[in-house]
Amino acid sequence: MMPAARMYCGSLGMVQGMTKPIAGILLLGLLGMGCSQNFSAEAPGAAMAERGFKPVVDAPAEIAQEGAQEMGPFTAVAPSGWIAEKPTSSMRVAQYRLSGPAGDAALAAFYFGPGQGGGLEANIERWYGQFSQPDGGPTGDKAKRWDKQVGDIAVTIVDISGTFAAGMGNETTQENYRMLGAIAVHSSGAVFFKLTGPRETVAKWERSFDEFLGSLTPWENQI
Repeated sequence: MMPAARMYCGSLGMVQGMTKPIAGILLLGLLGMGCSQNFSAEAPGAAMAERGFKPVVDAPAEIAQEGAQEMGPFTAVAPSGWIAEKPTSSMRVAQYRLSGPAGDAALAAFYFGPGQGGGLEANIERWYGQFSQPDGGPTGDKAKRWDKQVGDIAVTIVDISGTFAAGMGNETTQENYRMLGAIAVHSSGAVFFKLTGPRETVAKWERSFDEFLGSLTPWENQI
């Protein structure tokens, strides 16, 4: 800790070696000033603002992209208009509500841990199984599928339409539903994304979903 005399801007050293009357006058002057450059009676935040300093906003240092949210081994930036919600399941690392002309759609991101969650094909087949077609034919024959590379993340995307039944004990079915599903695979793990809702609403957010996937970044690239 600095000596008490140094607390007054280091200026008290000037009085050393002077005659007592002169030194006394200078000392009283320094005490009266109270180091006006560095002292304020205001609270710390107000005092900083008074001198033109801006406080640093607390934020995780590891996140390189503004607005990025952690999603398992990745971060991603939610597009404007996506409303973040508290995940309704411990398996979900993120959840959003997307409003639209035919009712709300939902975006859920799932992460089960390194090497967990099942294989690519098994998950896609399970998603196909959640939809039925008016003609009773296989959903996989009418679904669309393509790949997208985001840096060193391999993303497989499917576009499925029909009558939706979530399963998992939920017997409710939804006609004219659509799902944009994506599986993002990286050496650090895999994350599963499902945008599900009325066909017209999902169509409204289709481009945003693609932008969202394009913002995926592995945590290891941001540290």
